[in-house]
Amino acid sequence: MSSGTVDDWIGLLKFRDEKFKSLSHSNLQEKYILALSIRVTELCLDAVILLNNHRMTSVPIVLRSALESYADLQCCIKDTNHPDAMTKAQYWRLYELHKHVKSDTAEEHKKRGKKLSVWERFNKSELVELYNGYYSVLSMYSHGNVGALVENSVGEQVLLGSAFNDEKSLQYFDQAINLVALSIKDTLVFYKFDSAYVEYPTKIIDKINKAL
Repeated sequence: MSSGTVDDWIGLLKFRDEKFKSLSHSNLQEKYILALSIRVTELCLDAVILLNNHRMTSVPIVLRSALESYADLQCCIKDTNHPDAMTKAQYWRLYELHKHVKSDTAEEHKKRGKKLSVWERFNKSELVELYNGYYSVLSMYSHGNVGALVENSVGEQVLLGSAFNDEKSLQYFDQAINLVALSIKDTLVFYKFDSAYVEYPTKIIDKINKAL
């Protein structure tokens, strides 16, 4: 049974909109933290919309992306230089895309870039246990391993579509609520909001974790 409720979900989204509308940024660290927190919550919103429409196949892929952004959010909170590392990582990705094409563009991207692996991001954010557990499970679905094909079959029958599992759907819902609450809480703490404001998302996080 899901420990998170629809009221928790709607309440968190309203709470985010109310508190975040007053936030601004005066440096790159603040800008990235605000952008990453919003990205996490928006991806989780997309996942819940899919669940509400009984579309489960891509939900773990969306949640995996949200979890990666949450790791970057934690890195930015802990390290003022992480936004620069993210920028360099983007140039490195552009280099990887252009390196097979003989052009000055690829070399320019290489000079400005530096690889930053997913493992490095989770390690830096002190979320290694999460990387080895929950993230690895989500990756199975994202990479289309044999385990992911279970979503398109029941027993020996291959479905024209995908199977919908109520229990798994509730688990994904809890995971989405938890990630949203964590991102909101961590952002408010970073922006030095009064503890009374942080109490609301913290209560939801505690309720979900106690049920796990």
